[in-house]
Amino acid sequence: MRNGVVILCVYLVSEGSYIKRWGVYPEQDRSKSYIYVSDVDTLAESPYRLPVQFTNKLYKSGESHMGGYTIFTVLFSDGTRQAYGRKNALDFIRYPEGKSQGDVIGVSPHEGREAELMGGPEPYWCLFSE
Repeated sequence: MRNGVVILCVYLVSEGSYIKRWGVYPEQDRSKSYIYVSDVDTLAESPYRLPVQFTNKLYKSGESHMGGYTIFTVLFSDGTRQAYGRKNALDFIRYPEGKSQGDVIGVSPHEGREAELMGGPEPYWCLFSE
């Protein structure tokens, strides 16, 4: 940010697309955090980002529960698995100690209900005009 603060999880979204999907601006939605594009200094890939091919698979699979809640399990290259529960925004997860994006080899949508679910960092929303 221009003020020196680093925010690691931000959805940078077209204003028109966002309003079409959500119906209100993020600052009018108590459940969302937001930043203004005019306050952004630099953009970089988030270390919390789930690789896009896996995120797309989750979005295509749909929600696990009403209200946009999705349960899924991330499969890592060393054979370990971690179950997650997220509402609506699936792109950012907290990785287990010692794991990162490069360790992800797959996701299993709707799997992990019986496991202890790990959450994810809360994202900020940033809208831009086209």
